[in-house]
Amino acid sequence: MQKSINKLHYCMHLIETKLHFISNKVNPFLLLYKIPYLKRRMKKIHGTDNPLKWYNDFWTDEKNGFGINYFTHGLLVGVLYLIFISIGIIIISFIKPEIVLNEYYFISLGVVSFIICHYLVFRNDVYLKYFDEFKNWTKMERRINTLSSIIFIIFTIILFFQSLINFY
Repeated sequence: MQKSINKLHYCMHLIETKLHFISNKVNPFLLLYKIPYLKRRMKKIHGTDNPLKWYNDFWTDEKNGFGINYFTHGLLVGVLYLIFISIGIIIISFIKPEIVLNEYYFISLGVVSFIICHYLVFRNDVYLKYFDEFKNWTKMERRINTLSSIIFIIFTIILFFQSLINFY
């Protein structure tokens, strides 16, 4: 289970990194760094002449990057949260359909999904060990795993909406 969650996390990171580099091509704010004053300021503060390299390192660093720490970690917790909510709603609707779910149910599932992600992925940066292992994938393995992760996320979203439709 730990390896599969880390594999999903790695594929989310690959997708997020690819989207980041695609968005760099149309990001108008990167043009601000062509202004000489801002170039000098960047050199003085961050010690680099290439603001795009600094921006990409800031966003895509595997250990301390903004994308991995906020976007990818949050997406992983969110996917597990949707799975737990969907399964819970389906089970409750079969066992006792008259039960009304309150906010404590949803909050507790959010806490449970975060705790699972914390112990299986985030704690002591376990995901970095798996990232090193997954970097050795061939191009075909990377495509297959990324595509299966996208299909899994879409299936999770469909399961969530289907559980809501069946519940109400």
